[in-house]
Amino acid sequence: MGRDVELSILLPPLGNTAPAPYPVLYLNDGQDLERLNLQATLDALYSRQAVRPFVLVAPHANDLRTQEYGTAAHADFNGRGSLAGAYSDFVLHELLPFAQARYHATADPAQAVMAGFSLGGLSAFDLVWHHPDAFARAGVFSGSFWWRQRAVGAGYTPADRIMHGLVRAGQLHPSHRFWLQTGTLDERNDRNENGVIDSIEDCLDIIDELIKTGLDAHRALRYVQVEGGHHHPDTWGRVMPDFLIWAFGQEGSRPLLPAPLPVVRLPLNPDLAPAILPASAATTAPVLVPLELPQAPPVGQPVPVAAVFTPTLSSPDMPTTRPLDGDFLPYAAGYINLVPDGTDPREALRSQPQEIHAAFAHLSEAQAEKAYAPGKWTLKEMLLHQIDSERVFAYRAMRFARGDGQNLPGFEQDDFVAHSGANSRSIVSLLAEYDATRAATVALFESFTEEQLSRRGAANGGPATVRALLYIVPGHERHHLNIIRERYQPIL
Repeated sequence: MGRDVELSILLPPLGNTAPAPYPVLYLNDGQDLERLNLQATLDALYSRQAVRPFVLVAPHANDLRTQEYGTAAHADFNGRGSLAGAYSDFVLHELLPFAQARYHATADPAQAVMAGFSLGGLSAFDLVWHHPDAFARAGVFSGSFWWRQRAVGAGYTPADRIMHGLVRAGQLHPSHRFWLQTGTLDERNDRNENGVIDSIEDCLDIIDELIKTGLDAHRALRYVQVEGGHHHPDTWGRVMPDFLIWAFGQEGSRPLLPAPLPVVRLPLNPDLAPAILPASAATTAPVLVPLELPQAPPVGQPVPVAAVFTPTLSSPDMPTTRPLDGDFLPYAAGYINLVPDGTDPREALRSQPQEIHAAFAHLSEAQAEKAYAPGKWTLKEMLLHQIDSERVFAYRAMRFARGDGQNLPGFEQDDFVAHSGANSRSIVSLLAEYDATRAATVALFESFTEEQLSRRGAANGGPATVRALLYIVPGHERHHLNIIRERYQPIL
């Protein structure tokens, strides 16, 4: 590749009696081992004798990561992955011989595993798929299976996803084994608006393609979907023991693994999106066709037939009447008017988190601590202000809905921000708090009857109905989303 490559090498514990050569794990993004808490995880697994001794070889990525990782045969639509072929050659012709000669790593492909995270996971999958003579097994954490040859909005179709096409055009090897993981909070993007985030859908579609090539899902595949899991080393580190036991488990340790979750697949039809969203507008519940990936049944027993899941949807009557003059202080009209006529404000509450996550998805911590002008809030401060304000508005709504009409005090937003400590927190922690707050807000407003929505009280020295507060919360967030788009994004 024309550069020096730094490696992190983790060897089996001293005093192990297993003969060399050792099983080996080649792990992309070796610079992140500390963030994954990997040494502590290995110490714990070895102390329990849950895994066999193995060598871990982890090449570090550098600022060319988005060029060196990807699919060797194709760069993406934006030219990223242009050096992926060179990286594959480096792994196959330099890294493997070096590890085998210097660290007694096995040359047996059945005992060699390649793994990675995000784009590094795509790279690992691509290497294993095309080179089963070098590695039989792949581990992919939140893999970038979205990698595509055409931009969304430029005539893109699912057939433009590169790795899916390579699997369709390739051939399954009898030794192939795959461990795949996604997190339900990997992202908020949903290209086809079917209610399934892209990272999960792209991964499940890869599973479909593998099965079409003849992969035995019960024997050769493990899919782990982490509820609340983020696209972040913290999540990947926490699920790492599952992967390592799958890859290098001692005899008898693998049954300790929890069974992978059943996965319910929906047709790619935007009209079905309400079927997997909480308490959405009334619709006819579709019959869902599941893809189940359970543990293999005992020898001699038939594989169970997957059940068909039909969700029961509860849909309270949604308010269509907007708050009237006199239901709120004049300043709140600016927020209420940002909820368009005909829009259900509760549906706006459910859909807005996707925009918030998208706004922060590709920002560094430094970028999120940047203000668009002197004396203005940073993006982290704005996000925590949004969380604080939502809690205050929801508290007022709860008090008024319960018949408590006394005047509630206002709050000074600049004082809140000045004492928030937002810039000392990570983007991940702020988004997690935002998600928890929004889930509670949605649950509260969906519990109110029409009569409760019409109840009123006083806050900050003026009137407020529960209905007005229901519109103020998404309107206030829309106000800040507009500021992010107009004032922050141009400087990032």
